[in-house]
Amino acid sequence: MKAYPEFKTERLTLREIVEADTNFLFSNLSNSRVLQYFGMSPLNSKKEANKLIESFSNGLKNGGPMRWAIVNKEQDEIIGTCGFHNISKGHHRCEIGYDLSPTYWGKGIMTEALVPLISYLFKERDMTRIGAVIVQHNAASAKVVEKLGFKQEGLLRKYITQEDNVYDAHMYSLLREEWDK
Repeated sequence: MKAYPEFKTERLTLREIVEADTNFLFSNLSNSRVLQYFGMSPLNSKKEANKLIESFSNGLKNGGPMRWAIVNKEQDEIIGTCGFHNISKGHHRCEIGYDLSPTYWGKGIMTEALVPLISYLFKERDMTRIGAVIVQHNAASAKVVEKLGFKQEGLLRKYITQEDNVYDAHMYSLLREEWDK
């Protein structure tokens, strides 16, 4: 089996999410601040976190969705995750998603982490288009993708339901030729 690709940036390592990351994944994905605009219900148990880790590992095997641990090199600790999903192989497109521990918000971490992911998707996975669906009120997430060159395309009305709340979302996209400039 192929190894999960690993990426390094100035401050970060992106690596496979492994069982040792269960506590972080459970903590982050049950945090209401992290999930505020995420579009999923909080995890209820570490068992659910383990199932997620297993599904991420299977993504490499079957060409499906993949997600990486974002590790702060200085402390050698996981601080978030990022990856891709909603893949349409025939149309060469997918969407990205990400989460970050609130301690690291506003420090340019996610923008830095997404650069190698986007490059991988265009070069190694042959994507033509990468999308990002962002809840209308999530200005911080919109700023992240805009810094990377994503363009807002339109409003997806009542697109995300989370904990009995229904949200409109903006669709953003980045095309390979825009990234290669």
